[in-house]
Amino acid sequence: MNGNTAKAVIKCLEINVDFYRELTVFMMKKHTKILADDLEWLTNSLNDEQAFVMKSRSLEEKRLALFEGLGIGGKKLSELSSEAPDEYKAKMKMLSGQLSELVENIKQINDETTELVKRKLDNQREFVERAGFLERPETYNKNASKVAGGKSSPSKTIRQV
Repeated sequence: MNGNTAKAVIKCLEINVDFYRELTVFMMKKHTKILADDLEWLTNSLNDEQAFVMKSRSLEEKRLALFEGLGIGGKKLSELSSEAPDEYKAKMKMLSGQLSELVENIKQINDETTELVKRKLDNQREFVERAGFLERPETYNKNASKVAGGKSSPSKTIRQV
Protein backbone atom coordinates (compact mmCIF):
# COMPACT_ATOMS: atom_id res chain seq x y z
CA MET A 1 0.00 0.00 0.00
CA ASN A 2 1.34 3.44 -0.92
CA GLY A 3 0.80 6.82 0.75
CA ASN A 4 -2.07 7.87 -1.53
CA THR A 5 -3.95 4.65 -0.83
CA ALA A 6 -3.38 5.09 2.90
CA LYS A 7 -4.67 8.69 2.74
CA ALA A 8 -7.81 7.54 0.91
CA VAL A 9 -8.44 4.77 3.45
CA ILE A 10 -7.91 7.20 6.34
CA LYS A 11 -10.36 9.71 4.83
CA CYS A 12 -12.92 6.93 4.38
CA LEU A 13 -12.42 5.81 7.98
CA GLU A 14 -12.79 9.37 9.28
CA ILE A 15 -16.10 9.75 7.44
CA ASN A 16 -17.34 6.43 8.81
CA VAL A 17 -16.23 7.21 12.38
CA ASP A 18 -18.06 10.57 12.25
CA PHE A 19 -21.21 8.90 10.93
CA TYR A 20 -21.19 6.11 13.52
CA ARG A 21 -20.65 8.65 16.32
CA GLU A 22 -23.77 10.45 15.13
CA LEU A 23 -25.66 7.18 14.91
CA THR A 24 -24.55 6.20 18.43
CA VAL A 25 -25.92 9.46 19.83
CA PHE A 26 -29.21 8.91 17.98
CA MET A 27 -29.48 5.30 19.20
CA MET A 28 -28.82 6.35 22.81
CA LYS A 29 -31.46 9.07 22.57
CA LYS A 30 -33.92 6.60 21.04
CA HIS A 31 -33.28 4.15 23.88
CA THR A 32 -33.91 6.92 26.42
CA LYS A 33 -37.12 7.95 24.69
CA ILE A 34 -38.35 4.34 24.69
CA LEU A 35 -37.66 4.15 28.43
CA ALA A 36 -39.69 7.35 28.87
CA ASP A 37 -42.51 6.11 26.59
CA ASP A 38 -42.12 9.26 24.48
CA LEU A 39 -44.19 8.03 21.54
CA GLU A 40 -44.37 11.46 19.96
CA TRP A 41 -40.58 11.72 19.70
CA LEU A 42 -40.31 8.12 18.51
CA THR A 43 -42.91 8.72 15.80
CA ASN A 44 -41.27 11.96 14.72
CA SER A 45 -37.84 10.30 14.61
CA LEU A 46 -38.81 7.62 12.09
CA ASN A 47 -37.65 9.75 9.15
CA ASP A 48 -34.33 10.43 10.89
CA GLU A 49 -33.86 6.74 11.54
CA GLN A 50 -34.62 5.90 7.91
CA ALA A 51 -32.09 8.54 6.83
CA PHE A 52 -29.45 6.87 9.02
CA VAL A 53 -30.21 3.49 7.44
CA MET A 54 -29.96 4.92 3.92
CA LYS A 55 -26.75 6.82 4.70
CA SER A 56 -25.24 3.70 6.25
CA ARG A 57 -25.94 1.71 3.11
CA SER A 58 -24.56 4.48 0.93
CA LEU A 59 -21.35 4.77 2.95
CA GLU A 60 -20.82 1.02 2.80
CA GLU A 61 -21.38 0.95 -0.97
CA LYS A 62 -18.91 3.80 -1.41
CA ARG A 63 -16.37 2.13 0.86
CA LEU A 64 -16.61 -1.14 -1.06
CA ALA A 65 -16.22 0.67 -4.40
CA LEU A 66 -13.28 2.72 -3.09
CA PHE A 67 -11.48 -0.31 -1.68
CA GLU A 68 -12.03 -2.26 -4.90
CA GLY A 69 -10.75 0.70 -6.93
CA LEU A 70 -7.67 0.94 -4.71
CA GLY A 71 -7.02 -2.77 -5.11
CA ILE A 72 -7.60 -3.56 -1.45
CA GLY A 73 -11.10 -5.00 -1.66
CA GLY A 74 -11.82 -7.83 0.76
CA LYS A 75 -9.07 -6.88 3.19
CA LYS A 76 -9.78 -6.39 6.87
CA LEU A 77 -8.99 -3.09 8.56
CA SER A 78 -6.37 -4.80 10.72
CA GLU A 79 -4.61 -6.00 7.57
CA LEU A 80 -4.73 -2.54 6.04
CA SER A 81 -3.21 -0.97 9.14
CA SER A 82 -0.28 -3.34 9.06
CA GLU A 83 0.28 -2.80 5.31
CA ALA A 84 0.17 1.01 5.52
CA PRO A 85 3.35 3.10 5.25
CA ASP A 86 4.82 3.78 8.70
CA GLU A 87 3.71 7.42 8.81
CA TYR A 88 0.03 6.33 8.38
CA LYS A 89 -0.08 3.18 10.53
CA ALA A 90 -0.86 4.84 13.86
CA LYS A 91 -3.70 6.97 12.52
CA MET A 92 -5.19 4.10 10.55
CA LYS A 93 -4.99 1.80 13.56
CA MET A 94 -6.59 4.44 15.81
CA LEU A 95 -9.46 5.06 13.38
CA SER A 96 -9.99 1.32 12.89
CA GLY A 97 -10.20 0.87 16.65
CA GLN A 98 -12.64 3.75 17.03
CA LEU A 99 -14.83 2.41 14.23
CA SER A 100 -14.87 -1.10 15.72
CA GLU A 101 -15.76 0.27 19.15
CA LEU A 102 -18.56 2.44 17.77
CA VAL A 103 -20.05 -0.47 15.84
CA GLU A 104 -19.92 -2.68 18.96
CA ASN A 105 -21.58 0.08 21.02
CA ILE A 106 -24.34 0.44 18.45
CA LYS A 107 -24.93 -3.32 18.44
CA GLN A 108 -25.13 -3.34 22.23
CA ILE A 109 -27.51 -0.37 22.36
CA ASN A 110 -29.66 -1.96 19.66
CA ASP A 111 -29.78 -5.29 21.53
CA GLU A 112 -30.72 -3.56 24.78
CA THR A 113 -33.35 -1.44 23.03
CA THR A 114 -34.84 -4.49 21.33
CA GLU A 115 -35.07 -6.30 24.68
CA LEU A 116 -36.62 -3.21 26.29
CA VAL A 117 -39.28 -2.92 23.59
CA LYS A 118 -40.00 -6.65 23.84
CA ARG A 119 -40.52 -6.39 27.62
CA LYS A 120 -42.76 -3.33 27.23
CA LEU A 121 -44.87 -5.08 24.59
CA ASP A 122 -45.14 -8.21 26.76
CA ASN A 123 -46.29 -6.05 29.69
CA GLN A 124 -48.87 -4.30 27.52
CA ARG A 125 -50.14 -7.62 26.15
CA GLU A 126 -50.51 -8.97 29.70
CA PHE A 127 -52.35 -5.83 30.80
CA VAL A 128 -54.74 -6.01 27.85
CA GLU A 129 -55.41 -9.71 28.47
CA ARG A 130 -56.08 -9.13 32.17
CA ALA A 131 -58.40 -6.23 31.42
CA GLY A 132 -60.32 -8.36 28.92
CA PHE A 133 -60.01 -5.88 26.08
CA LEU A 134 -59.31 -8.66 23.61
CA GLU A 135 -62.56 -10.53 24.22
CA ARG A 136 -65.12 -9.79 21.60
CA PRO A 137 -68.75 -9.39 22.62
CA GLU A 138 -71.06 -12.31 22.16
CA THR A 139 -73.05 -12.24 18.97
CA TYR A 140 -76.22 -14.18 18.30
CA ASN A 141 -78.29 -14.89 15.23
CA LYS A 142 -82.09 -14.62 15.05
CA ASN A 143 -82.42 -18.19 16.33
CA ALA A 144 -80.63 -17.17 19.52
CA SER A 145 -77.55 -19.23 18.68
CA LYS A 146 -74.13 -17.90 19.40
CA VAL A 147 -72.22 -17.12 16.16
CA ALA A 148 -69.04 -15.38 17.26
CA GLY A 149 -67.24 -13.71 20.09
CA GLY A 150 -66.79 -14.31 23.80
CA LYS A 151 -67.80 -17.08 26.14
CA SER A 152 -71.33 -18.26 26.57
CA SER A 153 -73.29 -21.08 28.09
CA PRO A 154 -76.64 -22.47 26.96
CA SER A 155 -78.34 -20.89 29.97
CA LYS A 156 -77.18 -17.45 28.89
CA THR A 157 -78.48 -17.77 25.36
CA ILE A 158 -80.83 -14.98 24.45
CA ARG A 159 -84.05 -16.15 22.93
CA GLN A 160 -86.19 -14.25 20.55
CA VAL A 161 -89.71 -13.69 21.73
